[in-house]
Amino acid sequence: MSHTGANVTALLPAYQAAEFIQPTLDSLSAQTHPNFSVIVSVDRCDDETYPICVRHAEHDSRFRVMQQENRLGYVGNCNFLLGQADSEHVLFAFHDDILLPQYVEKLSAALDANPNAVNSFSDVLLTAVDGAEEHWVFTALEGIKDPVQRGLKMLGRADRWWVPNRGVFRLDRARRIRGLKSHGAGEFSADWPWLFHMSLLGEFVRVPETLCHKYYKPGSLSRSWRFSRRQWYEVSAVCMQEIWDSGLSVDDKLKLAVPLTNRLLKARQHAINNGHTNF
Repeated sequence: MSHTGANVTALLPAYQAAEFIQPTLDSLSAQTHPNFSVIVSVDRCDDETYPICVRHAEHDSRFRVMQQENRLGYVGNCNFLLGQADSEHVLFAFHDDILLPQYVEKLSAALDANPNAVNSFSDVLLTAVDGAEEHWVFTALEGIKDPVQRGLKMLGRADRWWVPNRGVFRLDRARRIRGLKSHGAGEFSADWPWLFHMSLLGEFVRVPETLCHKYYKPGSLSRSWRFSRRQWYEVSAVCMQEIWDSGLSVDDKLKLAVPLTNRLLKARQHAINNGHTNF
């Protein structure tokens, strides 16, 4: 397969990753897509993540590495990288993911083949801390052309909704979202409102191959969350804001906002009934 189309930039937000980031860097250097570059932003940390990335970049001119003086956090670091990108397509390359060599080439080609698509992604093989493996496949949006129907699927947190966050997406459309947002529960599932809004902007295309291997680490951010009702309430409220910030018609916005409002009101009433008056 040979695809020489769009320029693609991998955005790598790194933090406290010295023990495992080198294979991720190597997998990015092995990408076969010819118009490819990498921007690494190392958040302020106290290990050797930054020197490792700098040494790698010395041997691969496609890499640009920056170090943050102040702690940005996951959301802030991702948004910083989005502001640095200057290409047609971008992807988040997370510091504990390994991408197969044709990952970028195949996903970028799939995106180019569908002008109505905003995101293309592959299946994912997850390896947990204990070595157990799980195959992640997301098919909920396949063939859905109506943005409201896509949005309703994402609002319902369709099975493995998070998989497309590792996809290649169109930078110009994604910038309309104005980045990821933190909220009353911090950075909990901040990729959900991001992907929800992206689903309103265009179709999602699945490349049915396992081209991404994810490895949970003992300090992985998502493993530290409680996944509580309160956390889901707070991040759902961000989705409400994404609805009103979208370019949909008022009627379409209401089709999404009404069921979400009902869900939020039910969650609040449940909390009050259980004595959580400060919910």
